[in-house]
Amino acid sequence: MEVTELDLHKYWCILKRRWLPAVAAFGTVMGITYLHTLSRVPIYQAQGELLFRQDRSSSLIGLQSATQANPTTQNDTSLATEAKVIRSVPILQQALEQINEASQNTALSLESLRQGLDIVDVEGTEILQVVYRGEDPAQAALVVNQLMNIYVNKNLLNNRAAAISAGNFITAQLPKVKANLQRADLAVRNFKEKNQLTNIEQSQTALAANIERVGSQIDTVEAQLVDLNSRAQSLQRQLGMTPQQAMTIAKISQSSAIQGILTELQTVQRQITDARSRYRDDHPILDSLQEREARFKQLLQTQINQVLQGQALNNSQLQVGEIQQELISDLIAAEVERQGLISQQATLTQQQEAYLQKATHLPKLEQQQRELERELSAAQSTYEALLRSLQEIKVIENRTVGNVRIIEYAQVPSGAINASNTSALAAGSLAGLMIAGAIVYLLELTDKRIKTAKEAREIFEYKLLGTIPLFHNDSQTEREEWQVPVLAEPRSFVTESYRMLLANLKFPPSLERSSRVILVTSSAPKEGKSTTCANLAAVMALLNYKVLIIDADLRHPSQHQIWEIANHIGLMNTIAKRIGVNKKAIQPVAKNIDVLTTGTSESDLSILIDSRSMSALITQYAKQYDYLIIDTPPLSIAADASILSKVVDGVILVTRPGIADISSSRFAKEYLDQSGQNILGIVVNGIPLDNTLHSYYRHVENNTDAGSDFKPSDFIKIKDWRNTLRFFRRP
Repeated sequence: MEVTELDLHKYWCILKRRWLPAVAAFGTVMGITYLHTLSRVPIYQAQGELLFRQDRSSSLIGLQSATQANPTTQNDTSLATEAKVIRSVPILQQALEQINEASQNTALSLESLRQGLDIVDVEGTEILQVVYRGEDPAQAALVVNQLMNIYVNKNLLNNRAAAISAGNFITAQLPKVKANLQRADLAVRNFKEKNQLTNIEQSQTALAANIERVGSQIDTVEAQLVDLNSRAQSLQRQLGMTPQQAMTIAKISQSSAIQGILTELQTVQRQITDARSRYRDDHPILDSLQEREARFKQLLQTQINQVLQGQALNNSQLQVGEIQQELISDLIAAEVERQGLISQQATLTQQQEAYLQKATHLPKLEQQQRELERELSAAQSTYEALLRSLQEIKVIENRTVGNVRIIEYAQVPSGAINASNTSALAAGSLAGLMIAGAIVYLLELTDKRIKTAKEAREIFEYKLLGTIPLFHNDSQTEREEWQVPVLAEPRSFVTESYRMLLANLKFPPSLERSSRVILVTSSAPKEGKSTTCANLAAVMALLNYKVLIIDADLRHPSQHQIWEIANHIGLMNTIAKRIGVNKKAIQPVAKNIDVLTTGTSESDLSILIDSRSMSALITQYAKQYDYLIIDTPPLSIAADASILSKVVDGVILVTRPGIADISSSRFAKEYLDQSGQNILGIVVNGIPLDNTLHSYYRHVENNTDAGSDFKPSDFIKIKDWRNTLRFFRRP
């Protein structure tokens, strides 16, 4: 809320500063607007209405066109098109001829007809409003009615002509479209027969089911195969032979001839062993047994070769036990089953690959079939649309009523549409406000002066000693300023402001002497520094301080004008040692107030200010007075203030919103900051006086004058002004 109030106050201050150009701009615009309303020619408006109906004739015989199926689209596009048709040059020229023949007034031109004509689409309906604005009310109504009649007649003729032309075209295109439809149908049928496709979606579903089923079977076979491999490997480790060896042993064990020969061979070998234990190696019985053994071995080998067909076999494997024979049987059975599973796995894998290959080609077939079906559908739709359009066209050819009719003829208007000045004045007021605002904005943008006390404080960033209101003496002329109101009206609000200024002065604690030397300057001329010097001295004098005002503004002195004293001799004469210090140069102007004017001299002014005599003079006067107030030139004009600031106790900078510009103020601040002197603060001068405060102090002044013996010296009893200063320090 505080920010909003500050902004509103800022705008109010801007308005108070710029009210005159703003009022002048607003008044000028309103005056031009009013003169324009007085000079306007009365304009009359006539309007008629056309209704655009959808073609219902085809729906009566079971037909419906595409435009009838979507009335919203027709309403959006056809009404805009028909509005353009009404404004076309041929229709306007035909209407213009009839209007000029029927009208007894001045002939109407094509350009004026187009400018006054307006076609309005009534939103949400199928109605067009034909509006014409002109200076003659009867002619305005005649224009609207003639245009509507001509358009309705042309619409009917155009519909018939278009229907006949379209019918001839469709009749010529029907055989070609029918042939295309037959070719597309034949292509679809041949494609389905060639690829054995009845329904693509069903084929895809069945193919996916087959792929899933075969995959499941392959997983089952692979699981069984893993189990058989594990069993076969276990049996091989127990037997110490491969499945092929087990098959060989099984064949031998199942051969009765081999087993018989093997039995005989074993019998002979036992006999040989027994004979060797009885006879010598060359005994005939032993030889006979060895010959029999050799024959049995040869016979056994012959039988084995016949059974195994050349396969090698260890003699230790010719006979096996029952347990080993059972294990061999299990190994052979497992091997047979494993080979069967391997064969089954290969078969299923081939089926899966076939299904996957077919699934890969199926999308291409589907795409081809869809393209053929789209061509068939397009050909069929085209053929059906042409047949339907042909029937509609035949209905239109026999129709005598168009799809547009006049629902309201234009009447002669009774009053002008621009008779009321309210809207024009309202628009002028708005334009005037905008132009006035723009002018105020441009003036504020181009005005580089400080405008408020707040802005001055933000630029200088020094302590605010006080704000001095704008004042003048009501008893004098308006142009003559009231120079020393502290002495003229000691109980006024202006005097209180200077007392607050004095109360805010703070000197450094290191200052040893009891007297105070104050330098007063400004950033630019006419900011009120000389007046501030005079009134500050008056406030000090009322408090029984002895004050000397030194006018050091050698180029434009003003203290002698303020106090109305002579300026023949003064500061320059004293520095030049033409007179003594205590002679006629110092002039008393009021109780406790003396003034040292500038005087006259032919010497260089800057040399006088920067001389040792000036420093010695200030030191000598400081011993005789409680306060020395030095009035110096503005910082933007001369360097006197910077030179004298070296011999003073503090510097007061006076600024006045509306007079001081921003660039000069920033230059002055930079100049003072670089000097390194004691800046006591700033005094914001020339602030407009608040009416409430002014009336309050005027009331106090009147009451005091009437009923008490209050004197200026009584202000000495006031001990502390700081509590009241808090209100007046705000910008």
